[in-house]
Amino acid sequence: MDGIVLETEQLFLCEWSLKDFDAFKAIATNPTVMQFIGTGALWSDDRIQQWIEKQIFLYTNYQFCNWVLIDKMTQAFMGFCGLQPFNQEIEIGWWLAPEYWGKGFATESAQAAMADGFNRLNLSRIVSIAQPANHRSIRVMEKLGMQFEKMSTDLRGIEVVYYAKNRPAG
Repeated sequence: MDGIVLETEQLFLCEWSLKDFDAFKAIATNPTVMQFIGTGALWSDDRIQQWIEKQIFLYTNYQFCNWVLIDKMTQAFMGFCGLQPFNQEIEIGWWLAPEYWGKGFATESAQAAMADGFNRLNLSRIVSIAQPANHRSIRVMEKLGMQFEKMSTDLRGIEVVYYAKNRPAG
């Protein structure tokens, strides 16, 4: 498979291409997925296209992005996980299609992305945010060893929990 950046036991974390549009659209227009993303609005084709182009730009210019998640066994597009700039810090995040929820894929991919951020990119700190009702994502943050720092509001005025982890010593 082309474009593999990271690999875990069950997953490939890959570069984006414009051919990922339809698979990502199925996630970005799914009300179940989007209920805890921003205002909960489903994304338009233009927004999806811009987002994919942003990930391609980030990886090309900074060597990190929210990578495509591919199931090693089935080669299915599962969603994304990775790093992106956020309020002068680097945020880790993930979106998965609902059929992959509750199976450890978000944690597995986020562990790989976080390790890459600390080791290859030499980041000193990684943050993550979620809406307080998004218990699944908060649980992933806790499994990653992230610590609750504060309640905050995002750029749209939506309340979020703010977690962070510093690079381990040594």
